[in-house]
Amino acid sequence: MLCRSITAKGFENIKEGIQGAEMAEIRLEKSSLTISQIKELFAYQPNLVATCRPNELNNIQRKEILKAAIDGGAKWIDLEIESETDYCSELVTYAKNKGCKVIISYHNYDLTPDSNTLAKIIAKAFEKQADLVKIATQVNSISDNVLLLNLYGQNTPILAIGMGELGKITRLAALKLGAPFTFVSWENGKETAPGQIQEEDMKYLLKYL
Repeated sequence: MLCRSITAKGFENIKEGIQGAEMAEIRLEKSSLTISQIKELFAYQPNLVATCRPNELNNIQRKEILKAAIDGGAKWIDLEIESETDYCSELVTYAKNKGCKVIISYHNYDLTPDSNTLAKIIAKAFEKQADLVKIATQVNSISDNVLLLNLYGQNTPILAIGMGELGKITRLAALKLGAPFTFVSWENGKETAPGQIQEEDMKYLLKYL
């Protein structure tokens, strides 16, 4: 499944971005939505991921935003692995009580850690009650791709993707190796991470490769 990552601002623009997507991630920290609009938006499509990365919003504000998405019907919320324990545990409990699944995500924009470090990160994510662990790291060599792809096949729910030009192959391979979805950009120039592939290009690659 392809998950369209959307960073648009405003209710109508985001709603337009969702249309036709089999799954979509809404980057709520960039959305400029009211709480009522968030609830309405997440009731509009049944397969949405609510993400609210740290920026100028504090944890109280981010909790309110993510809880509104859950109340609206979000299928997933994405929480950073480095989140404060109280913040994370409150949202995990709230989500699971409402039937919403939890992604615990780790991002490293500089490098891909070694296999032992990755194993510790995954273990920590499951300690935080992840339903899915997302690992997204900068790929600086082909061996980094090997490290990421080796995370599959261990009977753990995981999405491991590489960032940067060299890491694109991991985004394509993810679906073949058991990831439930992979992220794609809505349009060229609207990527939310380095190396993210545009949705139509990904569909072509999956069909012919």
